[in-house]
Amino acid sequence: MQKSKWLLGLVVATAVGSLAACGSPEEEPKAQETSASAKQEAGSDASGQGQDQGQEGKPDTKGIPDVVAEVNGEKITKKDFVPLYETQYQQMQMQSQQSGQQVDEKQLKTQTAENLVSTELLSQEADKRGIKVSDKDVDKGLEESAKSSQMSKKDFLAAMKKQGMDEKKVHSELKTQLSIEGLIKDEYGEFKASGEEIGQAYEQAKSQQEQMAQQGGQQAQEVPPLEEMRPQLEEQVKSQKSTEATQKYAKKLRKQGDVKVNL
Repeated sequence: MQKSKWLLGLVVATAVGSLAACGSPEEEPKAQETSASAKQEAGSDASGQGQDQGQEGKPDTKGIPDVVAEVNGEKITKKDFVPLYETQYQQMQMQSQQSGQQVDEKQLKTQTAENLVSTELLSQEADKRGIKVSDKDVDKGLEESAKSSQMSKKDFLAAMKKQGMDEKKVHSELKTQLSIEGLIKDEYGEFKASGEEIGQAYEQAKSQQEQMAQQGGQQAQEVPPLEEMRPQLEEQVKSQKSTEATQKYAKKLRKQGDVKVNL
């Protein structure tokens, strides 16, 4: 996935929504992506009572504590939690309309909190290591995010604003994402994609195309030749490795850190 994966996951991400529930390398980099994978039927809360679905595409946010989690003394507040949760809920609602399954709000709340905890842990570690992200880096990342979303920078920022993220917030979130990418590079080095891995990704792409065609009762479109897709497939393989490394490192930091989730 490209740099937009985390920002769009918030709209998500994936976050680092994508850090906790990322798509496979053959999947096209999308907002997911990102992000939420809870596709089970709506569950009951701890008391066994069914959860109330929100109105007009919004989830029920009653009962969410003012401090959702604490990570090494840093608080993740309800204000931090709700925008991401509402965005992921809306994404899941769109998926549920196709699958016929209701959104499991309890599971999605837990997943959203875990995504935010992972992001905070990684961000704190990046700060400890002195990972720096310049305004120029952020501007470049913003341009790439807009381009990967097939939008102009102006339209991209307008779309973010509709999701409750003004330009200042977008810059802040993107700076966090880039610092985490710098941390993972510092920890693991550059990721590479072998010819075999690129070939496997190509076969997966063809298989996925055939499955989608079968589900839609249509003839599969011909997948471009491997050499034509090689640059994109190489990026997907390297990005998947980076995502897996990020997940792994976040788990390590969690074991070492002091984390309390209040949901």
